[in-house]
Amino acid sequence: MEVNFEGEIMSKIQELADEAGVKPEGLIEIVVREFARNTGGRVYVGRWSKGEVDGVKGMRYVVQWPFRPGFIEAPGDLVKRWRKE
Repeated sequence: MEVNFEGEIMSKIQELADEAGVKPEGLIEIVVREFARNTGGRVYVGRWSKGEVDGVKGMRYVVQWPFRPGFIEAPGDLVKRWRKE
């Protein structure tokens, strides 16, 4: 799987990863794991009439985050994969 972030989003991801002492990829994995694991997380999709570009209709994605905080007890193999060098 490949995901790319640029500009302001990448800067914020890097800042949060630095605070946690993990690589940006590790931070993204931690956040997505908790989003998917906890009840209440949804992504709603609908047309965005003003977003059409080159004949492709725009879409609006509304992210609803789970209502409760979660935590991960990461075994050593995950810590090794996520940790900054």
